[in-house]
Amino acid sequence: MGGFTRGEYGLPGLPGIGIAAVTGSGRLELRGWQKDIENPSFLTLSPDRDRLYAVSQLPGGATGAVHAYRVDGDRLRPVGRPRSSGGAAPVHLAFHPDGRFLLTVNYDSGHVAVLPVGTDGALGDPVQVLRHHGRGPHPVEQRGPHPHMIAFDPAGTRVLVPDKGDDRIHVYDFDARAGRLSPRTTTRLGSGVGPRHLVFHPGGRLAYVTNEIGHSVSVLSYDSRTGEVRALSHTSVAPPGIDPRNAPSAVHLTPGARLLVTADRGLDTVQSFRVGDGGRTLTLLESQPVTPKAPGTRWPRDVALDGSGRFVWTANQAGQSVSAFRLDPDDGRLTPAAHPLPVASPSCVLLR
Repeated sequence: MGGFTRGEYGLPGLPGIGIAAVTGSGRLELRGWQKDIENPSFLTLSPDRDRLYAVSQLPGGATGAVHAYRVDGDRLRPVGRPRSSGGAAPVHLAFHPDGRFLLTVNYDSGHVAVLPVGTDGALGDPVQVLRHHGRGPHPVEQRGPHPHMIAFDPAGTRVLVPDKGDDRIHVYDFDARAGRLSPRTTTRLGSGVGPRHLVFHPGGRLAYVTNEIGHSVSVLSYDSRTGEVRALSHTSVAPPGIDPRNAPSAVHLTPGARLLVTADRGLDTVQSFRVGDGGRTLTLLESQPVTPKAPGTRWPRDVALDGSGRFVWTANQAGQSVSAFRLDPDDGRLTPAAHPLPVASPSCVLLR
């Protein structure tokens, strides 16, 4: 579990990276903390799943860092030393499939960086840093570029970057020998939509992106030959009759891509959608509060699914908790699986 050691919005912070065991019922049992990192707001695993990497999203516009650890049971062992993220406020990480390069995006400064990874898992300094330059119409959220995620396409030859600040999906060619990005295409999804996170359909020709400002999930077509992205549809994340002023965050598909799961920080809910027509349509099935009704917001910033697709966890940053749900693979129904685990300012849940 990652989050903020310096809690945002006046909230208390967590001690570092949390390590928990998952029971057969989906309940989380806290094992300990890795306390040598500040604001580990996003985590990822190496392709062999033996090492964990974490961003350090430092406050005040400071250049961020990326840390490497070896997973040793319920402990983390630092590998090498932290390296620069190439910009301010790193918020996401993505490995090239061969494990030799780790890419990150920096939300505040708009930079995209490529870091080399040694055979021992240690990181090197960035070998390339690029910057986005666009903006959007929103007077607060889109005053400049804000890349929020980075993802390789299924072939591992291109990289897609949703930029919340300029309403675009940026596509780059990736040279896996040199670790170099080359701009390929950009696609504007609309005006003031704010694309945040995306996930590929297993077929590789479709993807789904949450739009933080546009309160929706878009279905995208992707041409692996040209790198072209095209928006096919936009589906609201709000149930009928509900004010759609919300802020969808993470997005995932269940195995087999029958269901799509998102979280919404405006509604404080986790949602399931049925994926139909070969992946081209989405139908909202369920919208479940992430915690029992109580005063205040919960702000579910991240969602994680287990390998079976039957359990879902949400990191409730303002709710100071991580919630667990059972997900029915047939009808998409979400039901609480356990009492939420108290965690201060969580922003990421990662399953190993």
